Amino acid sequence: MRTFMETPLWKKMGAAILAVALVALLGLAGCAGGQDAADAPAADAPAASAPAPADGDNAAGAADKAASAEDAAATVTVSVTMPEGAEAPSQTTEVSIPQDGTVYDALVATGWDVQADDGDYGQYVTAINGVANGSQGDASGWVFTVNHEQVMEGCGTCKLADGDTVEWTFFV
Repeated sequence: MRTFMETPLWKKMGAAILAVALVALLGLAGCAGGQDAADAPAADAPAASAPAPADGDNAAGAADKAASAEDAAATVTVSVTMPEGAEAPSQTTEVSIPQDGTVYDALVATGWDVQADDGDYGQYVTAINGVANGSQGDASGWVFTVNHEQVMEGCGTCKLADGDTVEWTFFV
């Protein structure tokens, strides 16, 4: 007759905690904003500044600055999928944000009614177009993906690049 040895509860709990910690660590490491350490500017490097234009060059300098500001902008697509029965429709729009803009910047740039709070991990979206977290059950709320992938980073810190797609979905 065979007997089965049961693993002690403390070993099971330890393994579960270790697995959760590993998943969190890997998620955070993979969501560092897409910038390698080699590409990041050095913390002690002086900021580069353009020389001041001569008096006669003010108009040309302003035009150059405007052109470079357009070049520095990223165009991203933002969509919001509303829950069934919501008064506001689901929408998709294309917006322009600064080159180092975030998911939150893109959402605000849509002009939609966005409510957010500052939390321990940065901006936390609490409502979009009148649909609030918790309005369809305690666990209901807004979640987002970037380029169809879940992000383990807050919307106020997750940087976007030109051509990215952000999808906000109300989770019930």
